[in-house]
Amino acid sequence: MSRVFASAIGLLVLAFAVLFVLLLPGMARAETPVQFSIGPTAACALTEAGEIVCWGFDLPLVRDVPAGVFTDVSLGPNDGCAITADGGVNCWGAGYAYVRASVERILARDPEADIEASGLAQMLPSERSDFVQVVVHPWRHYACARSGDGDIACWGDLGSSNGSAPSGTGFTELINTGRGFCALDTNGALTCWGELVLDRVIFEPGPFIEITPSGNGVCGVIATGQAFCLTHRAPLRPGPPPPFTMLFRNVHILGNQGCAILDDGQLECVQTFHAYYTCAVPTVDNDGCPPQHIRYRFMRLPFTLLYEGGPDRETTASRRYVGLFGDQAACAIRTEGQVDCWSDFRSGDPRLEVPERFRAEPPSIDSEPQIEGDG
Repeated sequence: MSRVFASAIGLLVLAFAVLFVLLLPGMARAETPVQFSIGPTAACALTEAGEIVCWGFDLPLVRDVPAGVFTDVSLGPNDGCAITADGGVNCWGAGYAYVRASVERILARDPEADIEASGLAQMLPSERSDFVQVVVHPWRHYACARSGDGDIACWGDLGSSNGSAPSGTGFTELINTGRGFCALDTNGALTCWGELVLDRVIFEPGPFIEITPSGNGVCGVIATGQAFCLTHRAPLRPGPPPPFTMLFRNVHILGNQGCAILDDGQLECVQTFHAYYTCAVPTVDNDGCPPQHIRYRFMRLPFTLLYEGGPDRETTASRRYVGLFGDQAACAIRTEGQVDCWSDFRSGDPRLEVPERFRAEPPSIDSEPQIEGDG
């Protein structure tokens, strides 16, 4: 009997040991997100398992996050939309709850009512199953989705803004510029619509191989890896598109602060004042300056002099990153899967209360190698 008991105890200990080994990797590092979307009131992360996790202000956008498996997510001020595993669009939040409740009230009174005629149907996403990307407007009830074939479908109300979504297929990327939308096609050309139409001032450096939002603007990557960025604050004049040009994987702008992930995974940030320009030849005013003689002046400030809530150089210098998301608030995913977030809101920002599941465990002393130089 004692031999049987001892064997049972041995098996139990072995089972606990195996369980501990299986759980140890999950205990040693934070859960890995693959995408962030940061809106004016909340932030959401999309995990490797396809789960959406949101935090921020106590709004339906945070409380009513849909369950399921998703492949893409985008936030607006009060609403969010995500691409489901079967290629559909699932939108939630206060705006969509109101539209759906209005439809239900109309149909309760008259089951045969024409929802199309009421205009409410146009406020809801298309019932399709071929979408791969969705982008939500930052302050309007308006969103667009891109299909696997590269066509773009939009819903909601863009107001009296300029233009509408382009027709046809072949679009490979879709972004929200902060005031409108831009789409990149297979030829490397941009088509923009909304309140910030950048076609006339950003096309020249192309063709682009990638585009990304840049705080009320857009950045485009050319084949050499250089990023050309333009914001709505930039003067609409010929010359190098401000605020800066550098090699990058992706780049986002925090005000006049530009942050990029370099090819080696290092986070690089500069603060650039781009509104200053002179003319190389005498003129009455700069408006009359020939384009080839316009000279832009850039002021690059040290990393540590960036916005109060910006990334801490002492913390980020020894880390490497694979993803950078956001605008006035931003989150970067480290190569190990953990998350670093920061903001230029000096009074604090509830969007940056990152859940524990995405945080790294406090590092031990000298656990991270130090890199020489100030980057």
